[in-house]
Amino acid sequence: MTGDATTVVTLLAAGRKANQLYPATHPAFSEAMDALVAAVEQATSTGPFQLNLHQGRLYNDDAPLPLDAPGVPAVQEAFESRSIESATFQPGLTRDETIGFVQVLGLRPSPSLDVEKELADRGVERVTIAYLLDEDSDEREERERLREQDRALYNRLVGVLRALSARVADRGAPDLMGASELVGSIMGRLLDDQAAVLGLATIKGQTETNLFHSINVMIYSVALGATLGLPEQGLASLGVSSLMHDIGKAAFDHSDPDQLDAMRTAHPAVGADILARLPGDDQAPMLVAYEHHMLADGSGYPDRPADYVTHPYSRMVAIADRYANLVDPATGAEPLTPDHAVMQLLQEAGRTLDPIFTRMFAKAMGVFPVGCMVRLDDQSVGVVARAGTDLLTPIVRVLYDPSGLPFEDPKDIDLGVEDVRIIEVVAPECLNVAVSEHI
Repeated sequence: MTGDATTVVTLLAAGRKANQLYPATHPAFSEAMDALVAAVEQATSTGPFQLNLHQGRLYNDDAPLPLDAPGVPAVQEAFESRSIESATFQPGLTRDETIGFVQVLGLRPSPSLDVEKELADRGVERVTIAYLLDEDSDEREERERLREQDRALYNRLVGVLRALSARVADRGAPDLMGASELVGSIMGRLLDDQAAVLGLATIKGQTETNLFHSINVMIYSVALGATLGLPEQGLASLGVSSLMHDIGKAAFDHSDPDQLDAMRTAHPAVGADILARLPGDDQAPMLVAYEHHMLADGSGYPDRPADYVTHPYSRMVAIADRYANLVDPATGAEPLTPDHAVMQLLQEAGRTLDPIFTRMFAKAMGVFPVGCMVRLDDQSVGVVARAGTDLLTPIVRVLYDPSGLPFEDPKDIDLGVEDVRIIEVVAPECLNVAVSEHI
């Protein structure tokens, strides 16, 4: 029966295309449907006819259909994206039922699509559907477990940085051992799952904003370093350096307006002095603390000679620091969406920011960085959960259906596979959404 099955699938793909291109009154539509009806009638002449999807491959009963046959890949994708494990065609299937099935198979896949209901609404009784088992539930549980571990790691780093800042405020010397160990753990997670760690950087503190800012700058810096291919030792040094870049701020009394004003330009030199007194051979943390506000065009602070060359890590941290301030400004300014923040960095590249590192940072973050809230062309809304195979087609966790109602169980969709695209980036504030709660 494989020959009949291949014919049915080929004509089913052609029918889907005709349904998309032509109205029901068009001769080409009628011709495609008539051919499909005849093929299904032939295939069901001796009993029910079934198409099965198994491990991404389309079968007729136990016989796999040839992948090079016209229409087979398209129907395989249509079944998989709608979670259809099998479709069984009963003898006596009418032309209207055939058209109804084609129409349903042409509906845009989404977490809210109920294929059985759509078939019933069209009076399709002689096609029965079986759904793929939800094998993603274990993956979701594992993802949630790792998410909780990552958040616990982030919170531990907040605690360590709080203790370091308190020691500096009391004029003591900070001990970087605990911070180095946690940076190493985050670095390992980033190398294993960069999207999960970048998702942590969407966490925003309502208080102690300097601590959250320093941790997020560290995450962005290490993501850039990983994209550049820094070795493990270099990434570890960059991680500690970026985490400590603002440590000088802890030496000022934040309740004193005069000290707060002085802190803006004085904290690099103060931070460098603190870190210079620590034991160890790695001078990068001290240099980054001192240089991260020295800009590529010679502006910034502290002042330096015209021929002064800043450390590469300082130039990298300056980019991460700028990005963090754009998406989560501490001054009460309007935050930029992550995609606009990346574009702003690229506009500043070659002037205030290192041009090569900035382009590599944009590559690391992507056109739609993790944490971008996006509206899709079916009017559903989600958050970019991770990069896809293409810069314009990330994986989106769909949070709201086209009518604006939240999904109880948000589902990830790969825009590189699904027939859906991003039409705009949405500011989370417009929807009163905390992005970090959904990544």
